[in-house]
Amino acid sequence: MFAPALTTALQDAALAVQHTAKALWTSLCTTNREIATSLGISATIHIALLLIFGTALYISGEDDRDLPELSVQLETREGPSSEEFTEAALPKPAPEPVEQELDDPGTSAQTYDAESLADANPVSEIVPESLELEDSSAFASMALSQEPVLTTSGESEHDIPAITDTPSSAAAAIPQVEKTMLTKNLTQMAQKLLDTDLTQSELTWEQDGQQYSARVLRQKAVDSTGLEQVIAEVTTEKDGKRMKTSLALKRLAFSHFTQLINTWDPNIALHDDIIDGRFHSNTEIGLAFSGGIKPQFLGKVTTAAARMTTNTLATRKRNQEVFKGGMETHTERVTLPRDMPDVVNGGQDDGRLRQVFLEDTRIIFNPDGSFVWRPANGKGALERSEASDHPRYLIGEKGAKLFVRGTVSGIFTVYSPNDIEIEGDIVYAKDPRDTVMSRDFLALISSRDIRVANTQVTGIGDLHIQAALFARRTFIIESVDRGKVGKLIILGSLTAGTIQETEPRYATKLDYDKRFEYLRPASFPMTRRYEVDSWDQDWREVEGASITPTGLAHAE
Repeated sequence: MFAPALTTALQDAALAVQHTAKALWTSLCTTNREIATSLGISATIHIALLLIFGTALYISGEDDRDLPELSVQLETREGPSSEEFTEAALPKPAPEPVEQELDDPGTSAQTYDAESLADANPVSEIVPESLELEDSSAFASMALSQEPVLTTSGESEHDIPAITDTPSSAAAAIPQVEKTMLTKNLTQMAQKLLDTDLTQSELTWEQDGQQYSARVLRQKAVDSTGLEQVIAEVTTEKDGKRMKTSLALKRLAFSHFTQLINTWDPNIALHDDIIDGRFHSNTEIGLAFSGGIKPQFLGKVTTAAARMTTNTLATRKRNQEVFKGGMETHTERVTLPRDMPDVVNGGQDDGRLRQVFLEDTRIIFNPDGSFVWRPANGKGALERSEASDHPRYLIGEKGAKLFVRGTVSGIFTVYSPNDIEIEGDIVYAKDPRDTVMSRDFLALISSRDIRVANTQVTGIGDLHIQAALFARRTFIIESVDRGKVGKLIILGSLTAGTIQETEPRYATKLDYDKRFEYLRPASFPMTRRYEVDSWDQDWREVEGASITPTGLAHAE
């Protein structure tokens, strides 16, 4: 597009040329007519001569002798080839985006539980009604065997009936609904053996027209730090074939839970707290969110209540950020024991492993495995006990309050029917997070309260507790309202009848001691809950299986 002034100038010039040409033509046709005729004749003669001369040259072919010749020569040479430029040097189109496809749900790098709103009841899992063992006529009519169980580590002169079969390669995966049913029935059977203090049993039941037989062997903990197991073998028939599967259940100790609370104080809410490991509450718990601060559960969360309360609306995204290990409501209650005879009577077989305190006592652990003590009132001599490779029991008599701190080397269980008060850092000489060779374990067990002393005693800053804590009544932080001084960092587990607030004095971080999956502090209390420890996950065909009701053999 042009400017308007330039357009006008061009139009004027065109008109002037047009008028001049018209005037010249008029002059030639009138006044200068003779000149125009002469010019026309001359032009005609010259054009004719040029045509005659050009034709003669073309016919004789002599034009190439005097005219210069233009020659163009094309030459090929070796140049860049596919060998000189690799595929990496050439640009490639970007691949089309592809979404990950999962053939088997649950196999991705990250999974999430379904949304669970605080004010909504969860949808129960649809499973076939399992056998109620305690009320079942089949269980009632079954004679629980009271014959002794033979444990062997070498050759035996007795003949023990056992399963003799040759499993074939045929195997079939167990559907999830069937796994749920089997787990529930075998858990109930294990609890029945626990209540009757029997070690083995056999049961047959029918589910949806399918008949099952189970043989169960209960293996008690071999020592004070071991765990109890239940070994089960289940058989059935499918398509005319006899099939078998085997699994092991472990009885959970309270130390399997990073935190377990019997009755949650409705005035308390988890806020600036991080809990790594199993969490359980027998009642509804509270959660608080403010200023971008939120509680975080890195392990599975279970509660016997129908819901949890929050100070904000729960969303799917928030649930995923808070309950990173999943969350389940309406679970079975985990009851705290009233009596703990294994703890109270611990070390009685060897008096050197048991120290009894008759009055309030202050105990300090030393990194060389020894510990020292004196009366809490400061009167009396300082006494000392040397290290031992065996579990040690420090027991307070009725009314004796125990004060503890120091560096633990060895296995110790501290029990008081009164309170236990933590006066400073209490840590392991060998941190199990740094070395797998750590054999340092500490249990603090109180029939009443476990307290953290006030800041005049503990000082300010972070407080580290490495132990399994069990307070049947309350876990308490003294002088909690003195302002935030640091973090309370617990490595191990915390079980309590209830807990009081820890903020603003402490933000809390609870880390699970992974050794507690297969060991427990000496004589630490156990729950009635069982959990699948191992399972071959398949039905396997059995040829010529012969199942006897008693006399299961177990080799160590």
